[in-house]
Amino acid sequence: MKKNYLKIMALALVAICFGLVSMSSYSEISSNPLNPNAKVIFINSKKADGTEKSFSEVISEFKGKVVYVDFWATWCGPCRAQFPHSKKLHEKLKDKPVVFLYIVVSDEEEKWKEGIENFELDGYHWYPTENQEKLITNQFQIDGIPRYLLIDKNGKIVDPDANRPSSSKAYEDIMKLL
Repeated sequence: MKKNYLKIMALALVAICFGLVSMSSYSEISSNPLNPNAKVIFINSKKADGTEKSFSEVISEFKGKVVYVDFWATWCGPCRAQFPHSKKLHEKLKDKPVVFLYIVVSDEEEKWKEGIENFELDGYHWYPTENQEKLITNQFQIDGIPRYLLIDKNGKIVDPDANRPSSSKAYEDIMKLL
């Protein structure tokens, strides 16, 4: 009984430490005034008070812009195959009020950071906590990746299973929302 209690306490302490490190590692969306032209912007998974952000709270920070959400992982071959198409989509929409939000699922933090750099993924990046990931994958019934969502300027999800960047329909669907 004592051993289990000690294990639980040790895991809780590790989780708290990890949370503190994570909080200091990423910048908030709104706290990047020093470099508004940054190509890679990290989203903090926690609010200033230390509580976890919800998916809706993250999306609300992009009000007035169309949001194209990409759920991916570094180990996912089909995800990686979409990245060149995603870059082309970025280029076509570079002067439009469109945000590319990449949300990693089922991946290790270091591999995620390396993946963003190696695949040159411009846009906003969110490494959700385990709890946030469970909530999001349940909410959108994500049972496979890559998976895309399309959100309008008001923050309303208009397509919970949007077209992949390789489809010409992805561009058309985004343009309809502008």
